[in-house]
Amino acid sequence: MELVFLSSSDLHGYILPTDYQSPQDCDAPFGLSRVSSVIKREQETYGKNNVVITDSGDFLQGSPLASFAQSTKNIEQVKEFLSLYNAIDYDARCLGNHDFNYGLDYLNDCINNSRAPFVNDNVLDEKTGQPAFGKDYLIVNKNGIRVGLIGATTKKVPSWEPAEHVAGLRFASAFAQTKYYAQILRPQVDVLAVIYHGGFEADPKSGMQTEPATGENEGYKMLSEIPEIDVFLTGHQHKKMSAVVNDTAIVQPGYRGEAVGKVVLEIDKQTKKIISKKAMLIDTAEATPDSEIINLSTDLNKNTQKWLDQPIAKLSQSAPIEDANKARIEGSPFINLLQQMQLYFTGADISATAVMSETAKGFKQEVTMRDILLNYPYSNLLCKVKVLGSELRAIVEHSLSFLKKDDQGKIGFAPEYQDLLFNFDVFYPIDYEADLDREVGQRLSKFELKGKAIEPEESYYLAVNNYRAMGGGFYPCYSQDKIEETLDKDYVQMFQEFLTQANIPLDPRKNYKFY
Repeated sequence: MELVFLSSSDLHGYILPTDYQSPQDCDAPFGLSRVSSVIKREQETYGKNNVVITDSGDFLQGSPLASFAQSTKNIEQVKEFLSLYNAIDYDARCLGNHDFNYGLDYLNDCINNSRAPFVNDNVLDEKTGQPAFGKDYLIVNKNGIRVGLIGATTKKVPSWEPAEHVAGLRFASAFAQTKYYAQILRPQVDVLAVIYHGGFEADPKSGMQTEPATGENEGYKMLSEIPEIDVFLTGHQHKKMSAVVNDTAIVQPGYRGEAVGKVVLEIDKQTKKIISKKAMLIDTAEATPDSEIINLSTDLNKNTQKWLDQPIAKLSQSAPIEDANKARIEGSPFINLLQQMQLYFTGADISATAVMSETAKGFKQEVTMRDILLNYPYSNLLCKVKVLGSELRAIVEHSLSFLKKDDQGKIGFAPEYQDLLFNFDVFYPIDYEADLDREVGQRLSKFELKGKAIEPEESYYLAVNNYRAMGGGFYPCYSQDKIEETLDKDYVQMFQEFLTQANIPLDPRKNYKFY
């Protein structure tokens, strides 16, 4: 017999096939409605009782639809949003780091109104040491096969969230907790699967380290040192990945529902032993959006579109982005506007930010809520961080490590960073230049603030989002003890206030140069 696992992850509230660039867009190659069609087709092919359906987290935050549902503060609207996920026959889900973005009350409301059970072995109640949400593991029966399901979340959530969003919680190592429960569960089941909102700190096949071992991603360690795992359903890194390594089938299905992870186990019906394992991805682009999901979302989407088109401000001049990568490399009016806003609210000396979306267009003179959310889709908070000049130099040098020149001298981004460009920060109003022919870490050729060299032992205040202030993106020198202030406004609130009240002229100049 064949037992099939279907895995979604990192849907980020993208239900319909749209990225909300305009109200008419409805043919984007992703979304839960396409995922649902793939799942239903696979259930029909194999039989529902031979299919295990899971989700690896990050489902509450990201899309304008998700932002609208949360912004209403209306539990009925939230239930309507959750009904879209509830339409899918998930056997189990785990939480992702972005599921904590809106706070514990909202998270608990969403868990309580979700039809599928949550598995969670490492987000613990600080007092009892027991799982703070859901169950530590589940056993489900599929056509006589006992399937054990363990769930875990990246332990770095407290590094990225305000204290009140993780109050009373302890985030244990996903590796340590999964290893513990795998040894308990393995004798009880025929198949053991781990649902993990986390990825791989090293290449699963070669073992070559691909990022610092911070505990954010412990997938390689889990793959290498927990042989009890048969099926490993991962997420968080937004990668598209499928393989069988160390006799474990692994999948990671990308972002926004662009793919569904599929694992097929051939099992001897008599002995219930696994004969073979296959891992693959099913791209959803060609799947017709599920009419059930479309119909369920009609009212919520209609209200979202109205909310998105509400006018926020009228600028004296536009602040466009022609192309995201061109803006990153050459600068753009919109980046400067965002930097000016961060300085306005913090009074810092310097601001750091990134172009957060590949489809960011910046602002026309008429700015709507749609424009704000499409250009800054994350629920970050703004921090004021105190750093030494030497630390600031190391931070800027890290961002410069993303860049490379090809044989014709054209400047672009190194392949390993192509999917991580939301971590490529630029800095304002410092004047800096970088020689990309120099070694990584030694590229700065000019590094000045207001015409004076930035001194290694002098202190500077830096405005930066909370994800980065806690070291997100593997930046050096950031840490919690350097945060002097965290504002209690999110970026949507700040944009609304800044654009309507600040009355600060847009600075069009280009303050950095790469050569």
